[in-house]
Amino acid sequence: MFVEFEYEPLIEDFYGNGEMRVESVLKILENAGNKHSDLAGNHNLEGSSNGMAWILTDWYVEMDFLPRYGSKIKAKTWSQGATSIFGTSRDFEFYCDGKICGKGTTRWVLYDIQSSRPKKIEKDLIERYGPESVSVFGDAKLPKIAVPESFTDEITLRPRRNDIDFNSHVHNLVYLDYAMEVLPEDLYRKHDFKKIRINYKAGVKEDEEILVRHAEVDGEHIVCIFGTDGSLKTSIKIS
Repeated sequence: MFVEFEYEPLIEDFYGNGEMRVESVLKILENAGNKHSDLAGNHNLEGSSNGMAWILTDWYVEMDFLPRYGSKIKAKTWSQGATSIFGTSRDFEFYCDGKICGKGTTRWVLYDIQSSRPKKIEKDLIERYGPESVSVFGDAKLPKIAVPESFTDEITLRPRRNDIDFNSHVHNLVYLDYAMEVLPEDLYRKHDFKKIRINYKAGVKEDEEILVRHAEVDGEHIVCIFGTDGSLKTSIKIS
């Protein structure tokens, strides 16, 4: 089942130069996936209240170019079906004025909230999504994110109330906002990011202080988010 999601961009989706924020690209793709879940009768809010949740483990998005203000935006998404007994994947295509301008993929694990353990994905649940044997990146593995030996920039943050989602932890898209906060001013102001790779290790909860660190490695920017105990929460690579 291929699902299309048309999005009417808002003024806050753009930088001052009229180019779409990469944070908004991920938001649009996320909402396309949520529409697919609704059509499959697997509503995220309902599932969470029943003790079951889809936990996002990975993002990878490549944009050829970012849409400009006034463009017509559409996302296309589909599920690839079960990739393991606990996991599945979802792919995306991003369109601007009828032309494909980006692609992406995500990885998910079904999670039992009560036991705090992965949950086996039943065949009938996957079939409701109408899986397609199509991959935007072929058989290529997701790029790895190696934790740098040292960092050049560092900030300490505490999540705001609005950062917490219906699963009681920081919403997955907010981690990219944290990454943008730690970047040097001149780098952030260039707004020149076309590739986003995120790997989630552990969720950040309300009132949990975190350490956000940045380093440039071989022309790519690595941001690692740590708990105060030194545990790695999330790794992000942007370029």
